[in-house]
Amino acid sequence: MQERLLTTEQVAQILQVHPLTVLKYIKAGKLKGIKLGRVWRLREQDVESFLEDRSMALFPSDKTEKPKSEPQVDNHKQEDIEVEKTLSTENTPQKESHDHYIL
Repeated sequence: MQERLLTTEQVAQILQVHPLTVLKYIKAGKLKGIKLGRVWRLREQDVESFLEDRSMALFPSDKTEKPKSEPQVDNHKQEDIEVEKTLSTENTPQKESHDHYIL
């Protein structure tokens, strides 16, 4: 039985995204692809697996849900706060010098 190969344009229509987004998914390793010469082809089954993985990530089942322990700190949020503090201290007005010289 021969497996059906799809073009990036066909996969983009299935996923309702731009064809370049499909290429980004392939290069990021999120979607499996086969490069034939200069073009990419994707197995229909790999696209279905990609969709199943994404749908399960959105709706985790109760069996796979981990018990909640302590809240995790979002490192990116902490970095954003530190950047905001740095920017706010850099942009505070400094005392202006009113030394005017009369010539």
